[in-house]
Amino acid sequence: MVAVLLLFVVVVVIGGLALGADAPLRPDTATVVRGSVVAQTRADGTVVSRQASTASFPVDGVVASVDVTTGAEVRAGDVLATLDESAVRPRLEAARAAVVADERARDASTRVPVPDPVAIARLDAAISADRAALAEAQQVLDGGVLRAAQDGTVTGVRAQVGDRVTASSPPVVEIADLAGLVVRAGVEPAQVAAVPVGRTAFVTTTGPATRGRVTDVAPVPGPDGRYAVTVDAPLDGSARIGVPARVGFVLARRDGVLVVPRGALRPGPAPETATVSVLRDQGPGIDTRVVGVGLVGDDVAEVLDGLAVGDEVVVGAGLPATEE
Repeated sequence: MVAVLLLFVVVVVIGGLALGADAPLRPDTATVVRGSVVAQTRADGTVVSRQASTASFPVDGVVASVDVTTGAEVRAGDVLATLDESAVRPRLEAARAAVVADERARDASTRVPVPDPVAIARLDAAISADRAALAEAQQVLDGGVLRAAQDGTVTGVRAQVGDRVTASSPPVVEIADLAGLVVRAGVEPAQVAAVPVGRTAFVTTTGPATRGRVTDVAPVPGPDGRYAVTVDAPLDGSARIGVPARVGFVLARRDGVLVVPRGALRPGPAPETATVSVLRDQGPGIDTRVVGVGLVGDDVAEVLDGLAVGDEVVVGAGLPATEE
């Protein structure tokens, strides 16, 4: 009797396994709903200051003082650094003395009973030359005092006392407004027309994406061939100048439309169509339908016809990923 029961159990188990192997697995599906579709193009960017400036000496010289350090707060007009004026000051004084001497000589030449017009003309020429030399010396002296062009925070100091600098040397001091950070992204020429000023954009740095808008588009491409596009968006507290960012520019949006996952759509027989596998309402089985496709987003796509709210569609490989 025991042997008969064991045999029965084995037969039941084997039969159950056989039935399970023959039963079709239910495919992954998604329900057709009404929702929103957003089409975007993306670009890499960097967090920068909305207002930043660099300060360079316009003349050659030796650095005599550096009056700021990185992190210092400055106001427009503050002295940042100075050049040694020991070589310029004597030139200035000599030019000033020459102007005074030539002007006195001219005054004296005009007081004689018969003024010599040739001598007066020569003195006029000398005075003009002296005044030009004086202006040049004064310009060099003034150029030896580096001042801040804006309020902000010093973000870089690239000179120290004793360094020799020229008018073509790299900036000595960098200043940025740390209270106004934005994201600057490089957009390819083929895409820049689609991201005009005012276009909505989503920015991701170190936290969740935040909504912003395009505030500036460079008129010409940079050295890398891309256009610099500035996006103003709320950034989280950990955002810092130089932090990488990812920007999604919203090209189009549809709200309240029928949407299905992109993975449910396969290429259709004609442009703007797709084929979809739909579970039958009554009984087992799957029907294949051709549907009209509208706006395609990253994850979902708009369906114009061929489906209704509540339809169950099979989710598979779907359409190729959106090109960025």
